[in-house]
Amino acid sequence: MAFMILAVNVFAAQSWKNETLKYALYIGPIKAGEASFVTRNTTFEGQKVVRMDLIARTTSAAEKLFSMNDTLTTYLDADNVRPVYFRKSCNEGGDVYTETARFTYGADATCKAQMRKNYMDGRVKERTENSRAAVYDMVSVMGYARALNTSGLQEGKHIDFRLVDAAEILDECLIYQGRETVKLSGKKYNCLVFKLVEPYWEKGKTKFKDILTIYITDDNAHKIVQMDIKFKVGSAKAKLIE
Repeated sequence: MAFMILAVNVFAAQSWKNETLKYALYIGPIKAGEASFVTRNTTFEGQKVVRMDLIARTTSAAEKLFSMNDTLTTYLDADNVRPVYFRKSCNEGGDVYTETARFTYGADATCKAQMRKNYMDGRVKERTENSRAAVYDMVSVMGYARALNTSGLQEGKHIDFRLVDAAEILDECLIYQGRETVKLSGKKYNCLVFKLVEPYWEKGKTKFKDILTIYITDDNAHKIVQMDIKFKVGSAKAKLIE
């Protein structure tokens, strides 16, 4: 439960501001599309929340390499710092589907996640699971990383949590990789680096599958200036446009 406790301590000390961050999307050296990360204070079913949208689109010219048309939306409980609803609409290389997850919480903070995945061919996968550990989605965990106070956090620190994906809850890990200077369009950013990985067991050892690396400015804004994204096939980079 350390993940949830850390998040509450950080979020309680700051408020979310409405903002839109825009990115150029690259596949290798080729500019292949655009992405945006939008944060808005709003309400969801009468509850005060922070809505976060991660949107990515490839251009028609880039579709020979890889096509992507994704919208991921999370509604985060602004008082208790935990997701209440998540939706993903995805078209990646012809793999078309939608996912949703609704989160409800018991008096002991146990999370009940009701998940659904709709495939293009009409198949539906549904699952409900209860978890005593913190459960997040791909977007809310990025918001968490932006808000995390890294003072005293050692490089290489593993922060374990659970992630909804494809109507399942997976054990995931956020690894703090220290600080790095990132240069974009001639401008230098001093960044905090976090890697999201999925642990797996192979030949008697724990190994990690890379999913996402994010570079966050080491200042009060905590902007994500770059995202390195791994797909089932291939990878991409999203770089901040300023």
